[in-house]
Amino acid sequence: MNRRYYTAIILSLIIAPVVATSHTGSLLLPEGCGSCHVGHGLSNEPMLPIAEEDFCYRCHGPSEQRSQMVSEGLLAPGADLKDIKAEFDKPYRHPVVEGFGHSATEKLPALNGASANHAECVDCHNPHQKIQPGLRQTADVPGFSANGQYRDEAVHEYEICFKCHVDPAGGRSSRKDISRQFSASVRSSHPVTRPTGGKRPVSLKSSLIAGATMRCSDCHCSDDEDAPAGPHGSVYQYLLSGNYNTDVRATESPLAYEFCYSCHNRESILDNESFPLHREHIEGDVLRNIQGTSCYTCHASHSSDRYPFLIKFNPEAVSASEKYNLIDFRSLGDRTGQCYLTCHNYSHDPAEY
Repeated sequence: MNRRYYTAIILSLIIAPVVATSHTGSLLLPEGCGSCHVGHGLSNEPMLPIAEEDFCYRCHGPSEQRSQMVSEGLLAPGADLKDIKAEFDKPYRHPVVEGFGHSATEKLPALNGASANHAECVDCHNPHQKIQPGLRQTADVPGFSANGQYRDEAVHEYEICFKCHVDPAGGRSSRKDISRQFSASVRSSHPVTRPTGGKRPVSLKSSLIAGATMRCSDCHCSDDEDAPAGPHGSVYQYLLSGNYNTDVRATESPLAYEFCYSCHNRESILDNESFPLHREHIEGDVLRNIQGTSCYTCHASHSSDRYPFLIKFNPEAVSASEKYNLIDFRSLGDRTGQCYLTCHNYSHDPAEY
């Protein structure tokens, strides 16, 4: 009998109530608790031999590391696990290597107003949760509801995101406060915290269910379809699933708005099914010397406080209308409205669609 065997026996006695719903419930870990925990381990680590994220990479990292675990008898041969480390090596990622390690007693920004200078695997995943098909990989993790109430176990994915993505000062007023952007007070938003009411957007792809909600990780996730699910890393800014050109003078193409076109039908947009002149807004009109512009010039990605249809003008792209000295949108009903502003070489005083 070796040291790992005794470690597994001791841990099974210490955390007996947890064992039945832990990693040790899986046949992938021949040594049970001892496949992860050894002796006293490193200082400030829960009996782990190396720092947390590097420890997780032993199984959820490159195939070479998994092979080493198999050779040591800590992981079953043939374990089908994906390389999560490759995601965290991308330019846009959650900062698992920054800051200090995780502590069971630490308070994240939503609790004490501290700045979010790090993220750890266990901030989003409970390593002792049960491993079985269909179980959420974020099960049994605390979070915050849409109205800011603490939950011992998050019910929705966004409640875990709200642990960090809130105003660090607690005032819920900055761009970082994503929870405020999805509050009940906003005029329109993507259906993250609640289903979107009203008419189904005509450009929405038919494969998407009207009236359903979506997850943060539907947009913020890997650019690689074969990568592990979740907001780990991406080659695209803001940790997006696809390319999104937010430049004022962006040229429309399937690649420029790959991110938007993953849910919204490009043909519908260019056929002006959403509203008249939609195509002209993003492609421009050479004969009339009108410059096309990005989706981001007119639409917010999360929500709009004032307007329907996620309309929210990019201040870097628009200026006040020449006649009324105003930046505004006024809805006149379904697929029609007025804009007061100057944009893409054209003054709207107002322009009605």
